[in-house]
Amino acid sequence: MVHDKTTQTVVLLKALADDIRLGIVRDIARQPEAVASCDIVGGCARRTKLSQPAMSHHFKRLVDAEILLVEKHGTENRYRCNMALLQQHGIDIAKL
Repeated sequence: MVHDKTTQTVVLLKALADDIRLGIVRDIARQPEAVASCDIVGGCARRTKLSQPAMSHHFKRLVDAEILLVEKHGTENRYRCNMALLQQHGIDIAKL
């Protein structure tokens, strides 16, 4: 968890600077509810032709940057965008 606002901004922008991660955030932001990891990770991996471990790495970076929030439902993770954090930093994901 990042505490200092400047550090948080740098981590957030670095995480979004990758085209794969930006695409993931765009995809999840369009969803009205949290998205199951099996749906989004597998779908993104097929579309980008990246391996499942590579996609997991990208998701970890987004979670570590607090851009994605994880909700645990039994053994399943569900992801949603931390829109409040993005807005706090002046980021409108729809415009990126």
